[in-house]
Amino acid sequence: MAIVLYDDLCESCTAWARFIEKRSKGTLSLLGQETPEGRAIIEKRPEELRDVDSVFFVDEEGKWTAKSTAALQILRQLKFPWPIASTGLLVPRFIRDTVYDAYARRRFRSPQ
Repeated sequence: MAIVLYDDLCESCTAWARFIEKRSKGTLSLLGQETPEGRAIIEKRPEELRDVDSVFFVDEEGKWTAKSTAALQILRQLKFPWPIASTGLLVPRFIRDTVYDAYARRRFRSPQ
């Protein structure tokens, strides 16, 4: 079963996890990164992702993805019509990750 590791201290990320859970086909295991199980898995992430603050997707074969690629891989696992959005993988990663990072910087801002 594929694993989604999300920031369970972030309201937006927790809402995203609930969205995924409602639309999942039962093929995803959602874990908060701050739970004991989540921390144990996060410790095993590949070296190139050690300093990445992101949602992570670990597929059935153990391949890790982060940021926009993870989000789009997650959408691919959901019920129709959400997998259609995974066509965003055709956009170059540096563009997708720039948008992802811009959103991520704003996720903890309090309303003015």
